[in-house]
Amino acid sequence: MNDTFCEEAAHIYARARHALEQRLTEYRFIHSVSVADTAADIARVYGVDVEQARLAGLLHDWDKNYSDSELIERAQAFGITVRGDEEDMVALIHAKTGAIALRQEFPELSDEIIQAIDRHTSAAKDMSDLDMILYIADMIEPLRTRGNLAPLRVLVGKIPLEELFVRSYETTMRHLILRHRFIHPDSIEIWNAYIQHERMHSQRQKQDVVHRRY
Repeated sequence: MNDTFCEEAAHIYARARHALEQRLTEYRFIHSVSVADTAADIARVYGVDVEQARLAGLLHDWDKNYSDSELIERAQAFGITVRGDEEDMVALIHAKTGAIALRQEFPELSDEIIQAIDRHTSAAKDMSDLDMILYIADMIEPLRTRGNLAPLRVLVGKIPLEELFVRSYETTMRHLILRHRFIHPDSIEIWNAYIQHERMHSQRQKQDVVHRRY
């Protein structure tokens, strides 16, 4: 990485951090900085662009401080269709409105960063490495104290990134089920897609073992 790029990334980060500090509550701001540091650490382990991960982590909750009604109005203003069932899961909306707002506020941010922010609550069937890193970092950053996150934290670097993401997603699903919360229909499809991919990968590994034997 050249010095010019490092300086540019540092400048964007400093400007974004200042803007965020004015925008969020102290708790949410501290969480965002912690997610940024955690995302950078995970990216370094898995060979993903560290500065991209750091910026995505810092800015992921850009719209988090809006009320539920404000988020729904903001989504409609941005042309985001909010279905009736999504009003019961309004916490998911801040990711999409935040991504659009950040595109306007920081046009120099890469498409990869904007996408990761857009997907950090609901995920997607085709998560990129950066998408997965932000999702995981938001969950396991060290200031999170609710739930038993230690088993996930110790797995960083010990298992493939996609497997770590699936385990993190499983934690989210379990949390929702145990607390009798609504689960977005898309979340079920995403879960099934990754389980199918996991099974296909396992089958290929078994076939490789058989081929090596014979």
